[in-house]
Amino acid sequence: METKNSPKTKKTADRTKTDANGQSIPISIIRPEILKQDVIVNKTIERAKKLQERIIKDKAKLFEEVELYLEEVAQKNGLEWKGNAILNSFDGQNRVEIRFKERIQFGIELQLAKQKIDECLKAWSADSNVNLRAIISEAFQVDKKGEIAKYRILRLRRYNIKDTIWKQAMELIDAAIQVVSTKQYITFYEKDESGQSRQIVLNFSTL
Repeated sequence: METKNSPKTKKTADRTKTDANGQSIPISIIRPEILKQDVIVNKTIERAKKLQERIIKDKAKLFEEVELYLEEVAQKNGLEWKGNAILNSFDGQNRVEIRFKERIQFGIELQLAKQKIDECLKAWSADSNVNLRAIISEAFQVDKKGEIAKYRILRLRRYNIKDTIWKQAMELIDAAIQVVSTKQYITFYEKDESGQSRQIVLNFSTL
């Protein structure tokens, strides 16, 4: 018969779990359903992490296979492969697309470009294109987070305005662009019975 202070009883009493506040709570006072939930959540997360690791490895292999093929084709023509690609199966039923998306930020040259653009707006007559003036003025407006919409800045370079100061401003915008990272995307498509291309969805939450 075990006494009150027997080793087995003491070991059970000493067992604790840390809660969300960092407090050590004796397991003996935690409800069984909460303990079961804890086990299920942690086991599920471990399985999800292993699945994630496998997906990352498989994604890298898929990219490697496609990129090796693209490099091989380019090298046969004395070139180096750069940019996006669309590959189709011989029967046209399957398609693989690779895209590269660059994340950019602007350097200090952007502020200098804004000064040049402000000079242009002041110099241009009041009866010049009102819509264009509005687009240019809005380009440097910031959102609630205090950030500038990059697409608005980049859009300014499309306008062929014959003004020396404007051209200087566009050159400064070009100089301000800094690529901070590049993300690769690979997507897969197959045609269904109706002949429509459908993406093979790999997003876990939509399956």
